[in-house]
Amino acid sequence: MNVAIITGHFPPMRGGGIAEWAFGIAKELPNLGYKTSVYARHRKDLDLETHRDENFEIYPMYGRNWHEFHRFYSAYYMWKILRKNNDTIFIATTWEMAKPFNFLKKRFPKSKMIVVAHGLEITRIKSSSELKVINNVISSSDIVLAVSRFTRDEIKNKLKDIDTSHVKFLPNGVDTNRFYQTEVEADFYNKYKIPQNSDLILTLARIIKRKAHDDVLRALPDVLSQFPKAHYIIAGPHRKEDSYFSSLNKLVGELSLQKHVTFIDFLPDKDLKKIYSISKVYVMPSRNLHETGDSEGFGITFLEANACGCPVIGSYEGGIPDAVENEVNGLLVSSDSPPEIASAIKKMFSDEDYRMNLVKQGKDRVSERFTWEKLTFQMIKMLKK
Repeated sequence: MNVAIITGHFPPMRGGGIAEWAFGIAKELPNLGYKTSVYARHRKDLDLETHRDENFEIYPMYGRNWHEFHRFYSAYYMWKILRKNNDTIFIATTWEMAKPFNFLKKRFPKSKMIVVAHGLEITRIKSSSELKVINNVISSSDIVLAVSRFTRDEIKNKLKDIDTSHVKFLPNGVDTNRFYQTEVEADFYNKYKIPQNSDLILTLARIIKRKAHDDVLRALPDVLSQFPKAHYIIAGPHRKEDSYFSSLNKLVGELSLQKHVTFIDFLPDKDLKKIYSISKVYVMPSRNLHETGDSEGFGITFLEANACGCPVIGSYEGGIPDAVENEVNGLLVSSDSPPEIASAIKKMFSDEDYRMNLVKQGKDRVSERFTWEKLTFQMIKMLKK
């Protein structure tokens, strides 16, 4: 059986849950007997040679003005695939990539479609025209996989006029061959100007307002009053001359935190497990920005941190409670609440036995429920039903 993954995001592009989802599933499908091909939007940073030793094939999808014409490009490549194998199972990593399938299904009735819903692309839908299009996409799909219960419920609430019984919850996963606890040499600390022997707090994410780095900064003085060796690492890409990034730098100055905060623009893949491994706690207390529909669909970095032996702190917003179980692999706090963030960090720092229990439970939880091997098997089982 042939499977074709149609995606606008795929490694080695910089980060992102969609790219990680596509890569994780692509690696596991061949192990279940599926001939797997990935069709990824061509980008300057899409180096096909990176994947030459994988057991799936990868092809670039070319096209200009992708945002405006992506429906036509995905239609063209799906049509080419179906002409060779008319019973192909497509996996569209966002509903936008699946727009042409409603038309193609009529000509190739043996084909099937799995659509993945992450979060933002659902919560940002406002116009009636967009709702009409996604209605057609969901209706023509064989199964829709929402990476969190939050995203699943958002779909069902927005599309009350159609059958959504095939919209299922299947969480994100983590590649435990890439993310695991490891020893870190002194050179690593020097490379990123991280003070050794510090109590490291990490946020690894795009530097945008939704991620709430500012709330962690506001919590830091309280933490430092009890744990003066605390140091906050803000790692992740940001836009040049970005107002939120500028506000974070300003806040660091206002709170006199210059010696206690390190900004890292980008970490290569080989350094991700190292930064997680040296951190005592991972914090991402995301907020929902309701006016723009900006939400946290899941938070795959929580699982990556757990796999590397780092307990986590998240908020109750969006799909985070599916990634973080309170008192199991970490702690949950209210969004926009620096006092709660400070309290959670101090709770972990003050009781090493408690923190190490979260470490153990976090690792066990990942290996038992969140490996791509287990999730891919569940996906195929859902499709067969």
